[in-house]
Amino acid sequence: MTEPGHHRGGEQAGRSPGTQRTHEGETPATPLTVLVVGANGLIGSAIAERLERAGHAVVLAMRHVTEDAGPGRHVALDLARPCQDQWMDVLRTVDVVVNAAGIFRETDGASFEQVHVSGPCTLFALAAAAGVTRLVQISALGAHAQAATAYWRSKAAGDACVAAFPGRGVVVRPSLVFAESGTSTRLFLALAAQPLIALPDGGRQRVQPIHLDDLLDGVTALVEHPDPPAVIEAVGPAPLTFADYLRTLATQMGQRLRVLPAPAWAVRMAVRWPIPGLAQFLDADALRMLEAGNHGDAAPWQALLARPLRPATRFLAPGARADVRRAAHLRVLLPTLRTANSLMWLVTAWVSAFVYPVQASVELLQRAHVPDALTLPSLYGAAALDALLGLAVWRPRWRRAAYCAQLGLIAFYTLVISLWLPEYWAHPYGPVLKNLPVLALIYALLKLDAPDGHRPR
Repeated sequence: MTEPGHHRGGEQAGRSPGTQRTHEGETPATPLTVLVVGANGLIGSAIAERLERAGHAVVLAMRHVTEDAGPGRHVALDLARPCQDQWMDVLRTVDVVVNAAGIFRETDGASFEQVHVSGPCTLFALAAAAGVTRLVQISALGAHAQAATAYWRSKAAGDACVAAFPGRGVVVRPSLVFAESGTSTRLFLALAAQPLIALPDGGRQRVQPIHLDDLLDGVTALVEHPDPPAVIEAVGPAPLTFADYLRTLATQMGQRLRVLPAPAWAVRMAVRWPIPGLAQFLDADALRMLEAGNHGDAAPWQALLARPLRPATRFLAPGARADVRRAAHLRVLLPTLRTANSLMWLVTAWVSAFVYPVQASVELLQRAHVPDALTLPSLYGAAALDALLGLAVWRPRWRRAAYCAQLGLIAFYTLVISLWLPEYWAHPYGPVLKNLPVLALIYALLKLDAPDGHRPR
């Protein structure tokens, strides 16, 4: 796990971390070796990159080190499964630990208690024993022991272990983080790209989003700071309502957004039966966190950066706004097209099996040279296959295969009709000609509708 030749930058120079602030891209007076936990996540990977650009040596810690992990020093470190001896080997070679690991939903292999509490607390205790001089914990704004959600309460419990660290421990509590590649930001941009949306309570909840660059600069400053605060809120320059935040994003994309209050029954339905793809946001905990608001005091973070914070009105770079708008529209169009595709196959299966006259279907199959003994099995087998293809697009692992099968099946049906039922090409309703745009749409889904999987938070 350890690698020869690594040493503690602070100890080598005989000074504590951060004796002199540096600008990005400059070599710090005392280069440090920093262990970034959760380095394959959105925030963790961005912190690691920013620290490297600031001149520090970074050790990238993640649950599983894969072949495509990229350059640099990588170590396997799973907070849900502590391995004290291996962790100590790594910790003895670093000056600072930055914990950016976190989950927003519990799974069978990772609970809030494991990832936010017991794992980090074990790590912090081992770091103290190994002589690590500083911890930086990426927590969450709103975390406290009596918070409304288990996520917030678990974050607060992990923060308490930072307070017990004998060296310098810093708890960073970010508000909503704007990052174009982030899952939540992509959702907000997709909402903002719509002409009309309904939000709980009309979106009057107060938020204070911070741009990812401002978060990264602040974390880098905390790693280098000679006397950092114990707890600090990472927020944007000013609070605004959630509706106004979405309107601000819409304006930057050249859109106009109208917000209506969502009826209470619709909110309850969305929480109980969330739309596929939005389940990680539309649950009871997410609603409680939104209702609680997410804002704080911007002055300490701005003082840490020694420059103005970026307002939400300037989150999108002017040159990227057209691309962001197209991507936002696509994120809404894809699930819409997927739903239409699924309904087409499911309704076709229902009509074929239960609505259209069986004798008429048998006659068509006979004209297509299907043997009499196979006409009914072919009819109901084809209906079952249609139903399976309509359902398969909702399983991420099956989605690509389902689209390929749909393309092949439609091409096969078109060939059969062309050979034995050519009159349908001249039908005034164009039942065969309509296969062409359907094929084009399925092909577009095949290329654009990436399987849903784990994404950085």
